[in-house]
Amino acid sequence: MRELIKEAIADLKKNDGFVYVTSDGKRIDLHEAAARGIAVTPVNPKDDVIKKLENAGLFLTDGRFVNDLNELIGLITGQSSGKSSKRRTFSDSEKSKILEEWKKVEAAGKKTKAAFAREVGIGYQTFINWLRG
Repeated sequence: MRELIKEAIADLKKNDGFVYVTSDGKRIDLHEAAARGIAVTPVNPKDDVIKKLENAGLFLTDGRFVNDLNELIGLITGQSSGKSSKRRTFSDSEKSKILEEWKKVEAAGKKTKAAFAREVGIGYQTFINWLRG
């Protein structure tokens, strides 16, 4: 499986778009085919990679399968708490407390806005919007 994944990555990285195949399915450079007068068909290398992966049981075009796979990987590696994908809603009083805390931190000049937002557990853009609002 590991080799299949490495091969798929290599195939996608080395091709900048379509690859060209002859009528017997062999890959050929477009300029070489034109010089030799060989008819070619453009093929998206992603389609070929998707077929190979699906034949091995990896259905990466199926959103539910990918979500399940990501959850499994997160559980195995310990990177998934199950709560990270849900948005948190803050009450007005919580927002006020966070903004008051920011004023103290800003006055001390200890942290950037981004570092503070990360520490508190809110998105940077959300924090900026709170400051503007």
